[in-house]
Amino acid sequence: MAKTRTPPYRFPVTTVIVDDDTDFLNNFALELGDDLAYRLFDSPGQALGFLEDRRASLPPLYQRCFSPHRDAVGWPMRDHYLRLDVSSLERESLNPNRFGEVGVILVDYAMPEMDGLAFCERIADEQVKKILFTGVGDEKVAVQAFNDGLIDRYLRKHETGVIEQVNRTIRELQSQYFRDVGDLIHQSLRKGEAEFLEDAAFARYFDELCEARGIVEYYFVAEPNGFLMLDADGNPGRLVVLTDEDMQAHWEIASDQECPPALAEAISRRSIVPYFWRTGGYYRPECVDWEDFVYPAQAIDGRQRYYAAYVDAPQAYGDMPGAIHSHAAYLAELDAANALRKR
Repeated sequence: MAKTRTPPYRFPVTTVIVDDDTDFLNNFALELGDDLAYRLFDSPGQALGFLEDRRASLPPLYQRCFSPHRDAVGWPMRDHYLRLDVSSLERESLNPNRFGEVGVILVDYAMPEMDGLAFCERIADEQVKKILFTGVGDEKVAVQAFNDGLIDRYLRKHETGVIEQVNRTIRELQSQYFRDVGDLIHQSLRKGEAEFLEDAAFARYFDELCEARGIVEYYFVAEPNGFLMLDADGNPGRLVVLTDEDMQAHWEIASDQECPPALAEAISRRSIVPYFWRTGGYYRPECVDWEDFVYPAQAIDGRQRYYAAYVDAPQAYGDMPGAIHSHAAYLAELDAANALRKR
């Protein structure tokens, strides 16, 4: 099915794997993709405790980015709603614990302490995606659990090629996790605020950009609209996405400020995307080096025409690389912790 929406944020999340067979767990983990973060548990009770502690200490971002709000102070029952803090999405890139957010759980069905379905019923976060490992005799139970919405997938534990299925399924469900939690944010953005997020043409462009640039995490940013994007080593890039209306506003403001004719012409022809991050987003007379703040525009024809530019190593984020806890560093820490656990 073609992708029609771009999640407002995404970063690699952790997969929790639960099986009472410790030897199976350790051998199984060796076959997982090198880019997949995981936590292993041979006790479902301990796994549930870990999940509960994680949510208590740091709820998932899709919950933290909303806060209670009311329009009329002194009217306790009037116009209460949740307000989206868009800036919190970008700030999450500086959260060193973000990769510990659990997006997928893989659990064995047949365990003496607690069966896999009972385990799934006790997971508090409804957005977390659940995979059930089954034996041949458990398939009917798994099918019923899938139909009831208790699990998202089930896999036969000892089937040939199951490792490939697991790696593929984890990646698919991670994507589904961010599509689902992103829907909550899509609904809260003001109409017309970032329509490209719901445009299939932009989604295709964006996926290709992420693949070409090795992007593993991204966060929607406003003013100007676009994304902060990071590769596995935490190197930042900034995607700026403007509409014709945005470009017209840039042209009018720059013209009013008596900008160089070459700048006005380039904006008028839509050949460049302005990114005047030092002067509040728009051209000002002090921008004598204006060529350093404009980038070649790539037109994207969707529901409307968008003009996009990817800014590699943007000066606006010059201090970020030293402050970023990268996904590569997180994976190295997990590998070291898992090695110690096996001793």
